[in-house]
Amino acid sequence: MLGQCDDLGGGVYKKRLSKNLARSIILARGGRYWVYAYLFLKKDKANIDKQDLDDLRDLAEAYSKKTDGEIGIELKNRKIVEICDGNQGQIQK
Repeated sequence: MLGQCDDLGGGVYKKRLSKNLARSIILARGGRYWVYAYLFLKKDKANIDKQDLDDLRDLAEAYSKKTDGEIGIELKNRKIVEICDGNQGQIQK
C-alpha cells in the first residue's frame, strides 16, 4: 500500500487520508480482497480500541476464507459494494 499506512496485524491496516485528517481501516488478508471496513475523521476518534481491533482481525480472517462465489453473492445482495480499479470482470456477479 502506497502512502501513509500502518500495519495493525492480522490483515488490518490503518491508512491516513485527506492530509492526515481522516483514517480508513482496510482489511487485506490472504492477498485476494481489500475491504474498506471503517472510515472516520481523526478529530472524531483518535484511534480504534483493542476490542475493535480484535473484531476487525476476525473479520479480515473471515474475508480471507470467502470464495469468489460468496463474495459475488454479497455484491449482488448489496451487503458489500465494489470499488472498481479498472480491472473489471474478476468476480462473477
